[in-house]
Amino acid sequence: MLRTAGIKSMAKALRQALSDRKIDLSHSDCLELIAKQFGVKDWNALSAAVGQDAGDKPLLFSAEGNEIKFHRTTQRLDVNDTDLAGSRFNDANLSATSFNQINFSGAKFNDSNMTGWYVNDVNLSGAQFQNINLSGAAFSNCRIAGVTLDGVPLEDIVEAYRKAQMI
Repeated sequence: MLRTAGIKSMAKALRQALSDRKIDLSHSDCLELIAKQFGVKDWNALSAAVGQDAGDKPLLFSAEGNEIKFHRTTQRLDVNDTDLAGSRFNDANLSATSFNQINFSGAKFNDSNMTGWYVNDVNLSGAQFQNINLSGAAFSNCRIAGVTLDGVPLEDIVEAYRKAQMI
């Protein structure tokens, strides 16, 4: 999921990476290159696809053949009894989403908002969470063997918390 600010941040990161390699391009040039990566003519076309009022609205894109399609999503998800093992969630807004009896084993969550996430009877074994927001998330009856949070095994975090509570 992308947001307009995220696209501009991509251009900024590209400009910095190129500068580190002694290649100087303007921010505008980098926006044009990012637009090309999304398969559109130029920054104006990408900006139009995102929308002028998009500010902070989520934007999904998917590849369909040689075309990239943009989709806005704002609906709340309630997902039940689904196998999402090995799935990848990058820059996803999963806030206030409910998951019940889901297999997320080996799934990867990166740069995602999971505030208010409600997870019940979910297999998270081997899942990786990197740079995510779990404020107000609730986990119930979940399998967490091998889960890592920012590279730290979740079992270690839970153990450290329990020890701190005993003091």
